Amino acid sequence: MVDCEEDPLPDVADLSKIEVGLYLVNDMANEDLLSHFEEAVAFIDDGQKKGNVLVHCYFGVSRSATLVTCYLMKKYKMSVDEALQRVKSRRRCVGPNSGFLGQLLLYQMMGWNLVENNLQYRLYRLKAAAASMVICGKKDMDEKFQNLVQQDPRLHSNYNFVAYKCRTCRSPLINQDFILPHCHGETPVWSDSKWSGAANNLHTCDEGIFTLPISWMKEVTSTLQGKLFCPKCQAKVGTYNWCAGCDCPCGAKIIPGFYFIPSKIDKCM
Repeated sequence: MVDCEEDPLPDVADLSKIEVGLYLVNDMANEDLLSHFEEAVAFIDDGQKKGNVLVHCYFGVSRSATLVTCYLMKKYKMSVDEALQRVKSRRRCVGPNSGFLGQLLLYQMMGWNLVENNLQYRLYRLKAAAASMVICGKKDMDEKFQNLVQQDPRLHSNYNFVAYKCRTCRSPLINQDFILPHCHGETPVWSDSKWSGAANNLHTCDEGIFTLPISWMKEVTSTLQGKLFCPKCQAKVGTYNWCAGCDCPCGAKIIPGFYFIPSKIDKCM
C-alpha cells in the first residue's frame, strides 16, 4: 500500500501484514513529490509482482493519481498525457494539481529518471529546498537536499574545472559545473523546459554570477540569508538569500540566490 498524506494513517486497522510506503506530503502546488518518484515506482513495481497495490491519499484525486501516473510513465515509457488519460479511464475524477503536473513533465523531460546534473532539475531542487527551509519554518537544509551543496574547488584534484578565483588571494571559489545561468532580465523558472537543454544554446547573461551552494559557504545551509566570504582571505565576494533571492545587474531576480560580485572575483581563462 502506498500512502501519500500529510499525516500517517490513523491506527484503525491491523497493518502488520501489509507493506506500507508512506510519503508525507500536502496537496499543494509547491510540495515536493518528485523526490519520491523513484522510490514510489520501485515500491509499486515490487508490490505488483507480489500481488496488488493500493495507492491512496485523502481524496484520491491529486497525490495518489500523480504517483500512479508516474508509475505508468516509467514502466511503459509514456508521456504525461498518455499516462494520465489511462488513469482517468479508470477513475474520471483524478486531477493532479499544477505543481505535480509540472513535476511529471520534468520527469518525462529527463527520460523518466532523476538526472542530478540536469539544469532544470537543479532549479527545481533549489526551489524545493528553499520551500523546505522557509515555508515549513526549518532553519537547516533537509537531508534529501544536502547533495545540492557542491564540493569546495580547493579540494578538487583537477584545477581545469575552476571557473572563478578570489581577486584578492587567488583562491579557487567556483567550478564551471556550479554556475546557474540565466537570460538577460529574465528570472529562471524551474518549470521552463528550455533549461533541460544545453544552456550554451541560450543567450545568457554574464553581468552577475550565480551558483549552487558550495561547501565553503559555511552558514548557507543553516541561515536564510547572509554574506559570502572567501574561505581563505575572508574578503567579501557575494551574498545569498534563500527567501527573497538576489538581484542581477541585468534585472533578473534569482530565487534562491547565491550571488557573486563580479568585481570581487576573476574569471579563469
